Amino acid sequence: MLPSMDSMLNENNTQISHVFLKSQIDYHKEIAPFARRPFTTFLIESSSKVFGLKSGYAFIVVNFFLLFLSGLLLYKLSKKLKATKKQALLNMLVYFSSFSILFAFFPPVFTYDEPLQYCFILSALIAFTQKRWVWYVILFTLALVTRETSMLILPAFTLFIVWIRPENETLSVKAHGVWASLVLSPLLFYSFFIGIYIWQNQLLDATQSEMSSRYSCFLENFENNKNTVESLTSIFLSLGPFLYFSCIALNKLHLPLFKKNVINAFLVTVAINTPIVILTAFARESRLFALPLLFIWPMFMQLFGKELKLIFSFRTYALIFKKIPYGFVFLILNGLNYVLCFHIYRNMELGENTYFAEYLFILNFCLISHFLTYFFLIPKVPSEASDI
Repeated sequence: MLPSMDSMLNENNTQISHVFLKSQIDYHKEIAPFARRPFTTFLIESSSKVFGLKSGYAFIVVNFFLLFLSGLLLYKLSKKLKATKKQALLNMLVYFSSFSILFAFFPPVFTYDEPLQYCFILSALIAFTQKRWVWYVILFTLALVTRETSMLILPAFTLFIVWIRPENETLSVKAHGVWASLVLSPLLFYSFFIGIYIWQNQLLDATQSEMSSRYSCFLENFENNKNTVESLTSIFLSLGPFLYFSCIALNKLHLPLFKKNVINAFLVTVAINTPIVILTAFARESRLFALPLLFIWPMFMQLFGKELKLIFSFRTYALIFKKIPYGFVFLILNGLNYVLCFHIYRNMELGENTYFAEYLFILNFCLISHFLTYFFLIPKVPSEASDI
């Protein structure tokens, strides 16, 4: 709410921007691709009527409550996946400090339906781990209605069929097909819903027109240098550190199969989701790239806890500067990092009136620290590295 901050909530003011937020609500009721996602708008308008709130207050109450609830669900899912209490809390911290969540309501991120979508998907994942199939189908169908992009994570679910089948059951081809059908069944129920909804609300022509114009987004994503940098930066801010740590984890020996499947599920969803976003949406809306992280967030500390400890250990930096050439390289790389973030990035009028540049600098700083230590210093000084 600082006057220098340009968010959806205040637009460079110290007051809630009710007019802008009301326009967003109306926009999501009138435009075809958003009108078929009625849940968030229904919750906002219902809250406004029941509690007598202005549209801006209702938007804030609903979305911030849903973000809070998604954090609690993430904690519960982490515990179901054998995280300790400390690991589960740190998973929540990673979730809320991820770029697409921390800057959810800053342009050009423009979050609207994602908090509710995440609540439904996380709830469905909890039901999935508990083998409560009726609740899984109901909750994931609701996630699809909230945002149809939820379907993009379903293919990766099939990697976990081996973990959910009844004990002592042989995983034949037929059995695999039966379980895959169960996992993918929410798509069938969503198809019924969306067909009826489009027909009853006479959205067929608008939907066809919208789908045919989607590919113009790709041209805009890369039509000039500014848009290209913004698109690539958006991908990096959302996925960069998670992809980096995933590649490191997959190269480790003796990585448990379940953890490997979690990382593979993330990578498969990245491979599906990222090209679709680039081709059919505005890549600057970095929240669109974050969908695959629903596999990583609940398992982050179990998967990458050692990597995070390496970054935030004082001994890491003592190790870097103990070797003068590496200390020099570290300073040079972060000097370039500073120029990139606070001169090149900002001079292209990107991330204005936000803390995007600061976030990008810190992210690069952490990755540089880890890269130098993990790939160059630990193998050379094993006795010191073991203490980190």
